[in-house]
Amino acid sequence: MNSADRDHRPRTFETASPTGGVWDRGEVIGAMILAFAAMAWFGWAQEDPPSSWVPYLSAGSVVSVLLLLALMALLLRRRTTTGSPMADPRVRRGYQVTVTLEVVLIAVGNLLLAALGYAAYVAAWTLFVVGVHFVPLGRLFRARGLVLTGVVVAAVALVATGLGLAGDLAPSAVAGAGGGVVFIGYAGWVLGRGRRSGERDRADPRQRARG
Repeated sequence: MNSADRDHRPRTFETASPTGGVWDRGEVIGAMILAFAAMAWFGWAQEDPPSSWVPYLSAGSVVSVLLLLALMALLLRRRTTTGSPMADPRVRRGYQVTVTLEVVLIAVGNLLLAALGYAAYVAAWTLFVVGVHFVPLGRLFRARGLVLTGVVVAAVALVATGLGLAGDLAPSAVAGAGGGVVFIGYAGWVLGRGRRSGERDRADPRQRARG
């Protein structure tokens, strides 16, 4: 191998990723939304939690803020891929329909619960609808992690409802804490997944070239 070949390969690798970005832009934006949502859910959980939960709920809010800032830094430092799935009219239309249905279902369900005297289950219903709507969104954006997150979040909402009916815990406490944990888990997974991918690529540039 001559010196020209040795000089050529590093330049090819750098050109393919001039900013060193290894995070998917769409995933990072989605994770930012969920990190922000986690703050809201940890706050909702403090409506009527067991007193022993309060320090952990506060800590969850702090972790949510830190994850949000870290993810924002990736965008500001251009450490993500370019482009967006929302540029596709089909994806954009599917997103708008899914979110519209989510909002309508949450509003109608919460009004019915309040009218029937079950306002305590508003948080659980809201979390359930939020989780369910992540399933079609995950498929639309081809994000399997988001689909799994939606399934887990919906399951947490059902557990919150069951515990509320049993009279053990306030549904808002379980839904808020559980939803917050799942959301920061997804945000942390997105943040860590990009980093691990970057480490693999730096260790073996030929693997990146084949991908």
